[in-house]
Amino acid sequence: MFETASLTDPRLAFTNYVAMVVVAVVGILVVARILRASATPPPGSGIYESGAPAHVATTVPVPAACFQIAAFFVIFDFEAAILYTGAVAETGVAGLVSATIFIFVLLAALFYLWADGALDTGTETREKRL
Repeated sequence: MFETASLTDPRLAFTNYVAMVVVAVVGILVVARILRASATPPPGSGIYESGAPAHVATTVPVPAACFQIAAFFVIFDFEAAILYTGAVAETGVAGLVSATIFIFVLLAALFYLWADGALDTGTETREKRL
């Protein structure tokens, strides 16, 4: 009988959404401005990103272990994305079986990499271990 609550104008809903986003972004920026330290950092405490200080030349070679860790992160992050979409889709028993097979294949790959020494990021080389 009273259907006014379920019927809303899409333009009004979009306008409300945009207004809330603008308020949230402005609020976050204001809080960040208030909480940010205004003093300059002491020397030697500059940007430290990817394991290299900012004052070091960019021509220094990057260890292969950094690339290995990044590759493993991408692989297992992909696994999480696939499993999340499968969980959202709620595919039932068939989805559970396929997700289980997927996890076991990735675990087998992880154990193979572990046994092969690919996860060792120390200074010891493979020849020294053998």
